Amino acid sequence: MRHKNFHGMLAVLLFFVFLSSTASGVSLLSESSAPSRLQVYVGPPRVLADNGVYDSVLVQLQDSRGMPARAPEDIVVRLSSSRTDIGSIDPTVTIRSGTTYAMAKFYSTYTAGSTTITAIASGYTSGQAVMSTVGPIPSKIAVYTLPPVVPADGKAYDSIVVQLQDSAGTPARAPIGDVSLTLASSDIAVGTVDPSVTITSGKTYAVANFHTTYNEGTTTVTAVSPGYASGQTIVKTYETGRSPSKLKVYVGPPKVSAEGASYDSICVQLEDSQGRIAKASKEIKVTLTSSDIAVGNVDPSVIIQSGKTYAVTKFYSTYRSGSTAITAIAPGYMSGEVAMATFGPIPSQIAVHALPPLVPADREAYSIIVQLQDSAGSPARDPVGDVITILSSSNTNIGDLNSTAVISFGDTHFMTKFYSSYKAGSTVITAVASGYASGQAAMTSYIIDPLLTVLAAAYPDSIGSGGEATIRVYVTHDTLKPPPPVPGATIELASDKGGSFSSITDERNGYYSAVFTAPFVDTESVCTITAVASKLGYAGGDAQVKVTVNPVGSGGNILVQVESSDGNPVDEATVLSTSQPSGQPPLRGTTDSEGSVEFKNVTAGSYAFLVDKAGFDTGEIQINVVDGQTVKVTVSLSATPPSGFFNTTQMWLLLFAVLVGVTVVAAVLFVRRRSSKRRPPMRSKW
Repeated sequence: MRHKNFHGMLAVLLFFVFLSSTASGVSLLSESSAPSRLQVYVGPPRVLADNGVYDSVLVQLQDSRGMPARAPEDIVVRLSSSRTDIGSIDPTVTIRSGTTYAMAKFYSTYTAGSTTITAIASGYTSGQAVMSTVGPIPSKIAVYTLPPVVPADGKAYDSIVVQLQDSAGTPARAPIGDVSLTLASSDIAVGTVDPSVTITSGKTYAVANFHTTYNEGTTTVTAVSPGYASGQTIVKTYETGRSPSKLKVYVGPPKVSAEGASYDSICVQLEDSQGRIAKASKEIKVTLTSSDIAVGNVDPSVIIQSGKTYAVTKFYSTYRSGSTAITAIAPGYMSGEVAMATFGPIPSQIAVHALPPLVPADREAYSIIVQLQDSAGSPARDPVGDVITILSSSNTNIGDLNSTAVISFGDTHFMTKFYSSYKAGSTVITAVASGYASGQAAMTSYIIDPLLTVLAAAYPDSIGSGGEATIRVYVTHDTLKPPPPVPGATIELASDKGGSFSSITDERNGYYSAVFTAPFVDTESVCTITAVASKLGYAGGDAQVKVTVNPVGSGGNILVQVESSDGNPVDEATVLSTSQPSGQPPLRGTTDSEGSVEFKNVTAGSYAFLVDKAGFDTGEIQINVVDGQTVKVTVSLSATPPSGFFNTTQMWLLLFAVLVGVTVVAAVLFVRRRSSKRRPPMRSKW
């Protein structure tokens, strides 16, 4: 009987859904048509020109309306980059049958700029997107000497630093293929320089040797390379002084990238009181410090060897741009100091990119990229540590995502997942992090497959702590009217307040069932149970049903339905308990016009009832009530059979017939008798 009622209720609900959709003129079906074109998305659209690999190119199939569309078969897509000196792309990707997109890798170089990514496939309109790489673009050469003064002793010193810079003087990386430079000294009587040096790809500078003579003097070293403005520096050579008394600190190059790298760029040199270079008479330990270790640091000490005039040590940059003062001290010597600068984008905001921004409402996972950027929108690294971003979806009915995304120290972005639902619509993804301006991106989902409609009910919908309820699910699809049932679907059940479910039973007529076992509770709790249906070739659907879970000792309910043997409700029937648990007063009630009567909040235990109404046999029922549950029982009463040969109605009819018959006979006899008295006697003819 419960199944019968459930089927009827679902049929009525579906009927009203059908009527409302027809009356409003709004179709529940929004299927995409056949795919006709390719759309290319890039995310993030700006990456570092660091010769890195980025999972940032997505090729999506779309129909003529711009909605995502599924591939009818495997589709091989060919990709190309218009500027391979800036970045290249995987030559092909395959959009698998039944899917809507494929991902490709983008390979940046050390050259900053923009390139157009083009996707083509036979039978489809091609798609394009622009990908940009960011970084200083080298345009000139800067030359430094480290140190600027060396002994005129006929020896070689690796003291010529040749650096690539952009137009603003910021260090810039050499492109793929290296940069070869030609060097020359203006006065070879003072010293010569290596004739050439190569700055390898990805590096900003290289070091060449300066070869001194025994002549004191000054010479200019020049560096040239095709396509770059030339650079120069002055080298001085002196005979060494006798008694060093102070420390001199030099940096070369004085500007480096804020990229968490180390540079052999700090030089500590001995000088005498006249400012001439001097040799150490013994080992001298020099202590070094950086005034702002958030910008960069140095080795804590360096040794100037006996007989040498200087020593070189490392500078360690961070990801924070800025300047720091490098100080050198040693007992018995005047200290020295110099400024060191680092350059790089300073992060100030968060950008969010949806990849792709248009997705099917198919309960699948799609990519969300959270990127750190500077005020100009260029990718940037956090200078301190990991960046924890908090993510949210403005419309979780459309889709949701992981609540946090961590951009690791040294990285510019992080990829997380957006999980679409089976509902179409739009949502805004927002990312926030302490100290950064927030970012947002819109995500829109479409129903591109036949839609499954799901209805769910619980029997009973109120149970006791740890009790059981049957969850029944009905699945249809709306490609036809009225919607036909869908057997063979996959059903997933989940409760927001805990509990467990038995395995799903497929009844093969669009109905599915499982037993829900409630959690143990101390106070009344309402479990919202979500039923999700999915099937290959359909857009899944979901429905919710609520089950109230009552603590032990809260009592239960009894619902008695009285029907005649032909299924019609019997009203005015008396329902009386003849036995009940100890402490529970007898229960008495009368059925309403629907043939039902309910007893609420009764003591748990066993009950016996009599059901009585004139003209019907008396019914008897046994009921066991459980805390927190509603027991529903149906009683069928048969009409009372007639007593004796005739029933009362028949007796009255028979008596009436006899009386009528007697009256008719008497009347006939009376008429005949009177007629015989009036007739005259007959006379003989004769």
